[in-house]
Amino acid sequence: MSDSQTDSNRRRFLKGTGAAAVSLGLAGCSQGGDSTPTDEPTPTEEQTPTDSNVDESDITTGGNFRVGMSQAPAGLNVLNTNSAYSSVILNQVFEYGTATDPVTTSVRPNVFSEWEFEELDETGENDQPNVLVRINVQDGLTFNDGSELSVSDVVFSYNYVMEQEPGAFVSYIDPITEVVESDGDWDVEMTLAQPLGTYDSTQLGNIPILAEKEWSDVSDYQQYQPRPGNEGELLGLGPGVVTRYEPDTTIEISYAEREGDYTLSSLDWREDVNGLINGGPFVDAIRIFVYGSQSALNQAFLNGELDTMYEGISPSSRIPDVEEAEGLSLVDGYDTGYSHYSFNLRNAPLDDITFRQMLGFAYDEVYAVDRLAQGYAQAGDFVMPPGYKQVRPDGADDVEVLNSPAAEVFSFRQSGPGVVDVEGVRSFLTEGQAVTGESGTFVGQDYPGSMSDVSASQTESKYDYSFGPVESDILADAETEQEIRVDGQTLTELRGGDPLVFYINPADNAPQAAQMMENFINQLQQIGIPVQREVNTFNTMLTRVYVEEDFDLFPMGWVNLSPFAVSTLYGLFHSSQADDHSEGNSETSLNNPMGYGLFEDAGADDLIEEARSEMDADTRNQLAREAVEKIYLDFPTMVTTYNVTKWPVNSANWGGFVGNIPGPGSTYLGWQFQQVHQAE
Repeated sequence: MSDSQTDSNRRRFLKGTGAAAVSLGLAGCSQGGDSTPTDEPTPTEEQTPTDSNVDESDITTGGNFRVGMSQAPAGLNVLNTNSAYSSVILNQVFEYGTATDPVTTSVRPNVFSEWEFEELDETGENDQPNVLVRINVQDGLTFNDGSELSVSDVVFSYNYVMEQEPGAFVSYIDPITEVVESDGDWDVEMTLAQPLGTYDSTQLGNIPILAEKEWSDVSDYQQYQPRPGNEGELLGLGPGVVTRYEPDTTIEISYAEREGDYTLSSLDWREDVNGLINGGPFVDAIRIFVYGSQSALNQAFLNGELDTMYEGISPSSRIPDVEEAEGLSLVDGYDTGYSHYSFNLRNAPLDDITFRQMLGFAYDEVYAVDRLAQGYAQAGDFVMPPGYKQVRPDGADDVEVLNSPAAEVFSFRQSGPGVVDVEGVRSFLTEGQAVTGESGTFVGQDYPGSMSDVSASQTESKYDYSFGPVESDILADAETEQEIRVDGQTLTELRGGDPLVFYINPADNAPQAAQMMENFINQLQQIGIPVQREVNTFNTMLTRVYVEEDFDLFPMGWVNLSPFAVSTLYGLFHSSQADDHSEGNSETSLNNPMGYGLFEDAGADDLIEEARSEMDADTRNQLAREAVEKIYLDFPTMVTTYNVTKWPVNSANWGGFVGNIPGPGSTYLGWQFQQVHQAE
């Protein structure tokens, strides 16, 4: 997720759960596959972004950089497409007020040269103070037809989006009450109804700057279909002009045919960022080729027909083919999200922290990472990926990310290799323990206590757990002679005759995910938990989970999370993003199907809200770390893996790629386009 999650853009950020998929997709379900180990190092926080010592004056310019995609883009209306494949194109046409640089994840000037905020005396949303944001616009910017940008274009863009309310932009514009031309020393004034700590990356950085002359006569943004090559259409401040658009086969973005100078890649701040080169783009054009299948795309790249692939090569079993090929390389990067199993806190006994935490002890992450993913994944812990160290609980300490003992408290408990510690896990349940943030020993493993001094929402078990003879049919063939009792009842009796049901995608689509789920269910059945699986297609699961909230556990994933955390935390874990079923089951599709935050004994609303409204970045990051760790302890979701991202490129012909950043070939592909240049 970027800084928003709405009904219309959810699919863009959901991913499936193929355990070994590398650089998983932004759109739809990703596929798993067999893997082969690699000697390539896994990126860690000790690695730094690729350093570029290239002087732009020494770069050989020109050439066409060829990119392959597995799916066709879904239109070129920047306000009405949620396709990540369309975004690859549109991000070269349109610009935004601010930019987040891919190396430091700092908010940088872009169309806006400077800005400041002031909290006002009058109150806005929830009796919080209004915030006045003053903005200056860069001088001398031109649209790609050569016409000059005016302050009027900027004000028009915001007011048009506020009036039209495109679904993907609703969360950005909701806090904005007014955008007007300033009559003082600044160019633009924006009023927010409340303090928002990430206003500079969200409200300033997520609304595309439109050409008023193109959009002023468009009464309904949904009906507008801009046509490349038509005069006065598809105008943007970006470096590119779409000169060919055959979405099922070929798209060309020309930099050479742009009218007017493109100066945003030469802003002063770029000189201070390790790895970025000023002055691009250095190629004449980006040529995008669409293939009918991933296998055809892979082969085209390996045959030298392409210079790179959007996202990466998949399945990961093909990565060694890249490593062994002459002239091809892999650019290391970080995941921008995570894969997860998430639980419905409305359903007993998943409404109890002790039972949810127990599930972590039964998940064999060693099997998932070493056996299934073969090293192309990292064991998960927090809902912020390793590349976002500044908002992870272990990011504030002098410890190696992913290796803090405080982040291992829910790791697999085994009595032997791959064998769950049945007696230890049962004791955790029957003794009514819960990991609350206090130090202790849990199922034989020491826990040093919370890193950010937070506590779990629930401090003791909600139910009395015991074990007795097997009665449920689902456990008849399981390797267990004991079955759990919850307040004296079998779990199936407690639930009106139903065992726990865990959703899974068809094995043909994600074989490793299916294999991991089978392993997980088997471990739970050995403990004496009646669990069965139910196969659902990705689309069916979306409806069952996000619309109907009809599930116990579902596997899925997120990509493109916000590096500033708070917008993601609000969108995925705040109670306002959950259906409370107070008036029946709403048909509204919200991003917190777990119901986390709806109940007094499981929620981080206060921390999320405080972080969201905090204007000081350091304080905001600390609050975000606390919220992330509280979610970890409350365990409404179990982060299973992070992907080890490897982006394949033709390094014999091209250079300038920035590595060891989040999403080098997906989230930040647009930055790579402005960096890439002919190899010497």
